[in-house]
Amino acid sequence: MFKKSILFGLTGIILFGLILLWRHKSQSFEGALKSSFPSGDADYYQADSLAGHFHKPNATRDFKWPEHPLGKIIMKTNNLGFRSDVKTEKNKPPGTVRIIITGDSHTDGVIYNSESVASRLEEMLREKYPEKKYEALNAGNGYFGPQNYFGVYRKFSSLKPDVFIVIIYTCNDFLDGIRIESENGRLSVPVRSDSYYEDLWKVDKLYSGFTGQFLNQVKFFKSYPQFTDTAMKIMKDNLEKIDILCKKNNTRFLVVLLPSKIDTEARTDSTRISEVFRIMKYHEQDIIENKKMIENLSAWLSEKQIPFVDLFPPFKSAEQELFWKADYHVNHLGHEEMAKQILLNFAW
Repeated sequence: MFKKSILFGLTGIILFGLILLWRHKSQSFEGALKSSFPSGDADYYQADSLAGHFHKPNATRDFKWPEHPLGKIIMKTNNLGFRSDVKTEKNKPPGTVRIIITGDSHTDGVIYNSESVASRLEEMLREKYPEKKYEALNAGNGYFGPQNYFGVYRKFSSLKPDVFIVIIYTCNDFLDGIRIESENGRLSVPVRSDSYYEDLWKVDKLYSGFTGQFLNQVKFFKSYPQFTDTAMKIMKDNLEKIDILCKKNNTRFLVVLLPSKIDTEARTDSTRISEVFRIMKYHEQDIIENKKMIENLSAWLSEKQIPFVDLFPPFKSAEQELFWKADYHVNHLGHEEMAKQILLNFAW
């Protein structure tokens, strides 16, 4: 009897130890994202254990940009790596509504800090609700995908945001989810030969910027439709994890769906787009398949009662161009429109 008691006791200790080990491994695994920025961008990004990578603090990029009214753009980060010209205090100022906005390079923005969706939203909120204090922080980064957005919330949850906004660029974020899972050894994807990339390289040589902002995603899911459901699951799983953490921390969560220039203002660059589609052998059905993924996500967000703003209608009806022609990123007017729609379509 005594031996049995010892045996059961040892078994219990072993099982308890295994449970603790499993919890530790699963927590570490979930938090350990590999950085995914090219070595040429090491001036602007650094590895981060939770977000995968994030802006370096106090970094600056200064380059010519003929399309901008000033003919150039200066991109700066602050003490915590946010796209801001002012320091961010770790302790939230009393009575302040703190908003963190994340997304990929469109949210990061090929614009001045003062023109970003975060800066413009903060100013609009202050004008509309002068009795309140607002602080909107731009945590957008290039090469981000759904896993990074979850990592950003975990990284900055200690800042106690009142609102967390994820801007999903619907024309490469689904593919980025696949890429990030593959880079982290959690998903096996087919090895693509040089022949797969030939038309993409041809387009990129002619018009740099087209491929990453639309063509890559359409080509991948056209070539490997079996990964469509996987991409949807990755997106939904990460958004749901954000939603759960936000509810736990009393943070309000908003998703914003950002379309592409090709989706909304192809008329402004029709000659080049027609040439690119000819090279890629794309047809209307290929575009429709991408839209189906967006519709699927919208329906899921509604079902889960996660607030979201679909920017397709206002971007489609806009009189001014909201994307740069140079690389198809959202321009300063696009950031203004994003801020406006977030202000109008969220219960502040």
